[in-house]
Formats: sequence, structure tokens, C-alpha cells
Amino acid sequence: MKINLDEIIDPMEGRIVVTHDSSGHPHARFDLQGLPRVDGMLVGKTALEALKMTEHLCGICPVAHHLAGTRALDALSGLPPLTPAAQLTRRLLHYGSIVEAHSLRFLMQDRDAGVALKRISKKMLVAAGSPGHFPATAVPGGVSVWPAAPTLCDLSADLATARDAAAALCDAALASSPEATGAGDFTGADVALIDDNGAPDVFGTRVRVARNTSAVDEFEFSQWNDRITEEIPGSPAPRPYLRVEGPENGRYRVGPVAQLSVGTLSTPRAATAQARWLAGGRGAAGARAIITLHVLERTEALTQQLTQLVEGADRGELVDPATVRFTAGSGTGLVDGPRGILAHTYTLGADGTIAQARILTPTAQNEPWLAQLLTQASALDQARQADAWEQSIREADPCLPISSAPAGQMGLKVENV
Repeated sequence: MKINLDEIIDPMEGRIVVTHDSSGHPHARFDLQGLPRVDGMLVGKTALEALKMTEHLCGICPVAHHLAGTRALDALSGLPPLTPAAQLTRRLLHYGSIVEAHSLRFLMQDRDAGVALKRISKKMLVAAGSPGHFPATAVPGGVSVWPAAPTLCDLSADLATARDAAAALCDAALASSPEATGAGDFTGADVALIDDNGAPDVFGTRVRVARNTSAVDEFEFSQWNDRITEEIPGSPAPRPYLRVEGPENGRYRVGPVAQLSVGTLSTPRAATAQARWLAGGRGAAGARAIITLHVLERTEALTQQLTQLVEGADRGELVDPATVRFTAGSGTGLVDGPRGILAHTYTLGADGTIAQARILTPTAQNEPWLAQLLTQASALDQARQADAWEQSIREADPCLPISSAPAGQMGLKVENV
């Protein structure tokens, strides 16, 4: 299926817009106008057509879109809750995509560690049934394929080496920023997914809002659109905010930094690194390494559980999406992807086609945070501005190839207006 957009986007270029207030103070923002919203492309499609399209919405984070879209359709499928085997298979797919995305950033820090993590991520994705770039594992109500026990065994054999590589990256990142620098400071809230026990979980089932690492709100996926609204609905830069706090005070961020700021991780090595991170610089590079270590720690137990389930009689049946009868109504699916929460909401009409769609990406949600970072960078002297602008973009990590460009090669254009 082809998706045609009437926008010309240079993936290796970004534009920073700088304005000045009446006192002459600079205010900067990253221009998102070149990233068109694709929500409207799903309207009029059947649920299954939309599912196929979501797999190809983003070449950088395809698994996150695949799983968020499927989770939204789960709520409209009328099927029973997923079996444990199906849940774990989807989780393995998600973990693999996170390790893969972060491994590309690690290549610039430690090539050997980055290569090791890239290899293990590929084994995770293959084991979960999605060997290609675009995923095909999840379907409404379940999965389309079960992992093979030998593939899971092969994956398990290499996990220890991968975990050690991730731990070394954590140590390096934390050593380079041992004290609070202010780089991670943000005047808004942190929003991330949590599990049933309240621990941060990139494939969690609830949403937590925190300020200064203290929880201030929690809610279900179905309440997402009641809690989060857009100041400029439909815009590439919609300026989302927490509805109860209003647009002035309700800005928030998502992603690895937020994930480490809403609660204590559930795995020992990552939790230890998280404590050091919270006491130190709280930078995004360290957060990515810690989240990678965390999901690899969780993958060890996951593969053991999944092996037992897929070899047993109670794994459940594979789901043929063509047999699913969707009900009219609205469903919201969320995942905490490599760059943060991705939210898909679909409203199905009585005819089974999508009447309304809303997709809120991490890039759009982090735009106010990135604007704050860029504004701080713009206040520096000219000799330091270029490096600071690049570092700001690496921190907030918009979903563009320039985010992982080598130093000095981001292709940034600065427009003073």
C-alpha cells in the first residue's frame, strides 16, 4: 500500500525559528510544519485497512505505530483480553524495537556496544515474528504468529552479553555527567506508562503524570483524550497540554527522561543506574542507556515464560484479523516507544469505517520541551550556540534522522523573525 504526501521533507535538515520579545529576549522553537499529520488519511478506511497503514506511517518508529494502532483496535474488536502468550509476544516485539532504535545512537558512543545491541534487537524482532523493517506481528485481539522455541533459545543465549554492553553504556553516560547540570530541567510535567504495580513500563497499561519525580495523576488509556488536549488541534505542532492545568501550566514531555522520572524501574541493575541518574545530570543519553538495560533485563524472564507458553497447550489461538467483527465506538491505544508515548485514537462508525482518527506523536508532545531547550541555547554567546542547539535536539529527540546525526552535521537552518 502506497502512502502519498503532498509535502516535501528533507530528512537531513531542520529549521529553528527564533523570535524576540519586547525586552529583546530570544525565544526559539523547532519548526514542525514539514511533518504533516497523517490522522486524516485513516478516515474512511476500514479498521483492517487502517491497521495496514499504521504499519507504514513512520519509517523510524514503525513498531510503535503498529502496536499503538493495534491496541486501539483491541478495544473495538469485541474479543476477550489477550492471552498471556500474545501479550508477551507483543511485548518482545516492542522491546526489540526500543533496543534497535537506541542502538543506533550508541554506535557513536561505543561502536562495539552499539553493534552488540543492534544484533540482539534483530534477534528479538525475529523471535517476535517481525523479521523485516515493517512489523506484522500484532492483530486486533492477539497476534498472527507464535515465536518458535529454538529462536527464543537462541535469543536467550546472547542476552547476558547484550545486558553487559548496555550496562557499560550506562556507566559511561553517568560518568560523563555525574552532577546535576540543569540540562534535564523542565518546567512542565513528565508523562509515561506504568504497569499494574506502578513501576515505569514501556508497554504498560496505565498513564502516570509526575512533577519533580512525584506522581500527581494516573489514568487509563480510555481517559487519554479527556486528560490530554491540543491547543492547536490538527496542527503538526498541536501544543498538547494537560487539560486540568490549562495551556500555560499543563505542558509536559515524554520519552526516556520522563520514563525515569515517574517511578522506580522494576529491574535491579537498571534501578541502580536510575538512582545514579536521578542524582546526577539527568540527560537523555543516560536515560536511553538505562531504559535499554531495563528492557534487556526484563527480556530474560520474558523469554523463559514465553518458551513455556508457546510449547504448552494453553497459549491460545492465533487470530485471523479477517474474522474480527468490530463494534462502533472509540478506542485508544498507547505505547511508550523509543521517543516516548505514541497515542492512537480511532472512532469507528456503524458501517465499520473510521469516522475520526487522532494520532499524537512523541515529537509533537515534546515540542514545548524542545522549545524551552532551544530558547536556553539561544541565550548563549554565538560561539556556543550551534553546539547547544544540536544538543537540545539530541535531548528532545524529534522523530527525524537529524536527531542521530554526527556532531556538526545536523543541517540546521536558523531563521530570525
